[in-house]
Amino acid sequence: MSAATLGLAGGGSGATSSAVNNQMQQHRQDSSSSPQVLSSFHSDYIYHVSFDTYGRRMATCSGDRFVRVWDLTDTGEWTMSGQYQAHRGSVLSLAWAHPEYGCLLATAGSDQEAKIWEERSPMAVGAGTTTSGNNAASAVSSGRWNLKASLAEARRSVTCLEFSPRHFGLKLAVGSSDGCVRIYEAVDINNLAQWPLAATLECFAETTTHKLGCTSLSWCNGRFEPQTLVAGGSHCVIYRYMESSRAWQAILTLQVPVSGPDHHRPVLDVAWAPNVGRRFHYIASAEGEHIKVFKLLRDIVEDHDGGEGSKEVKTLTLDSTQMVDASAWRCQWNVTGTVLASSGDAGVVQLWKSNSEGQFICVSNVQNAVNP
Repeated sequence: MSAATLGLAGGGSGATSSAVNNQMQQHRQDSSSSPQVLSSFHSDYIYHVSFDTYGRRMATCSGDRFVRVWDLTDTGEWTMSGQYQAHRGSVLSLAWAHPEYGCLLATAGSDQEAKIWEERSPMAVGAGTTTSGNNAASAVSSGRWNLKASLAEARRSVTCLEFSPRHFGLKLAVGSSDGCVRIYEAVDINNLAQWPLAATLECFAETTTHKLGCTSLSWCNGRFEPQTLVAGGSHCVIYRYMESSRAWQAILTLQVPVSGPDHHRPVLDVAWAPNVGRRFHYIASAEGEHIKVFKLLRDIVEDHDGGEGSKEVKTLTLDSTQMVDASAWRCQWNVTGTVLASSGDAGVVQLWKSNSEGQFICVSNVQNAVNP
């Protein structure tokens, strides 16, 4: 994404599924649905854009070490409400927590740290100031965002992070280039300075063909599913928290993405589709030259662990895999898990939907309105 401008057309790279839908609804109600082009005030490439749960706030992060927060006004304009230097190196990813836990923003940096930030006041500092250029960026105070915790267990760059669904509590999954996903939990939500490490999942070993570690992750938000997430790297691995052993276990490894006869291409992004009454799950992975959509069947089996009686255990099995040719670096589902959005290096956002035969086809293209 350009270091100077930020284009918005009802959503953005890294937007949550609910935010995408909220933005789509707003643009349907607004007669002027042309994309907005914002001056980002970043001096380096923008690595990630994330919308909050309601789609009325967004945060951007960049190689310039800064995070900038934007608010949607009642007139439909995006204005910058906060900025701060988040890391000593590039800020590679960020994520909003559910508003039930307050206004929390997590950031991932190339300085091997993940950080938790809390907004002290919902009031925008500097609102109503009419300045331009770099003065507009400097006019917004950074003091409203407080650093609550620094998570420094990663041995290499922190590449991705995501808060868990709210019904699992205030938990944060953090992926890094050392191939691990670490799960932290704020046991006391009134003391956000304490985030004990709950688990370390060693997902991807470094090989001669794959040295990126964990590149992406996504939680399953099904209310009737145990704690489950998928991690992307050299391939996709699904982990689930098992109540019987009180530990995370790898339950399913999805096929290794291949580009060419002898080369492996890493997963650049992964997204678990929200499940609204379906008997199966969708997981999408963006792999540069194509998208893969995995269909997983839900089942319940009897677990005979040698004790008295047996227990019912929920399992997932791979039913099918569909590969779609598309330039895809990022992917995200809508709130119902029926429409998949993807973006690549061609300046186009594509929307994919399953047809009557269960095959995903492109139903819309959103062209980039920003000249390179």
